[in-house]
Amino acid sequence: MNIHNILHKLVVAVVMLVGFGIALGWPQYRKHQTIIHARHALDLGREIAYQESVYKTSHGSYQPDFTQLELSVSCPATTNQEKPAMKCGNYVFYLQDGHIVRVDHEDMPEWFELDIDAGTVRCSYEENSWAGEHICDRMDVSDLNL
Repeated sequence: MNIHNILHKLVVAVVMLVGFGIALGWPQYRKHQTIIHARHALDLGREIAYQESVYKTSHGSYQPDFTQLELSVSCPATTNQEKPAMKCGNYVFYLQDGHIVRVDHEDMPEWFELDIDAGTVRCSYEENSWAGEHICDRMDVSDLNL
């Protein structure tokens, strides 16, 4: 066997090992990124709920247009079910039932509900949604009451 054949087999083996490592690691990386984005969305939802409380104290009612609140982040205004909404990344934020800040994921069947009046947070997902269950299981909202 000459050195050229040995190097060729070594390069093929290294490429296969790297490819195998990427194939195994990429889904874990994506899951981790999804959890990080969900936590950011939940944090922004909590900030919106707090600013809504401040707004209600001054004006007597909640503000459905979140762009009118004093938020630390600026996201584009949009609509969701013909209601004013705000889109940040893959999440859409809007006021539901007059007192709940709803945070929906654009593609996955999971969401957060921040009940301003009750001061509670709930993570939910559609039945049999592995993605939603995965996110909610990793989002401990029990100590995140408003």
